[in-house]
Amino acid sequence: MAEPTVYQYRLRTPEGYWLADVVMRSDGYFSTVSDWGNYAFRWTNPGCEFRAFVARLEKDPGYVCSKLGRSDWWDGKRTLKAIREHIIEYRRDGSYSKEEAKEAWESVVKALGCWHRRDARSIDEIDIGQFAVWCAGTEVEMPYEFARNDYPPDVRSFAREVMPVLAAAIREQLKAEAAAVPATGSEAAHG
Repeated sequence: MAEPTVYQYRLRTPEGYWLADVVMRSDGYFSTVSDWGNYAFRWTNPGCEFRAFVARLEKDPGYVCSKLGRSDWWDGKRTLKAIREHIIEYRRDGSYSKEEAKEAWESVVKALGCWHRRDARSIDEIDIGQFAVWCAGTEVEMPYEFARNDYPPDVRSFAREVMPVLAAAIREQLKAEAAAVPATGSEAAHG
């Protein structure tokens, strides 16, 4: 079995600032050191030439995040938004009476540590401790299902900022390699 080919990329912004160093092997190995963290993964069956596969990943940052990180970062903004949308929706569709909706709102206000609902409106995030207080003090069914997690910001930034630059470098490299391949057979004879 032949040794895998190693590809190295030193990626920079258009202004020349360093973004990341990426090392890949033709057998599916990928590692990087970047301003947004250091990651490694190995794809065992990418289904095509590995560099071409990695270049296509710029269009799927969620997939990149799933391979380089875990979706265990607390997302307080999305969590609070989900709670608020639930209360509004249940009041609109009649699932909550006016009194039940008021109680639901009050449990959010208390969890956020506010005195009045108008004060709570300016808050756009609930921390994990406040969420636990809300869960313990609300009548909303299955409150823990409102918790939202995401990939850490560093992983998401890597997928958003570095992967497009890496994809462009790979496409440029593949294009140069294709242009350097001499014409064969009838193409060479007919120039």
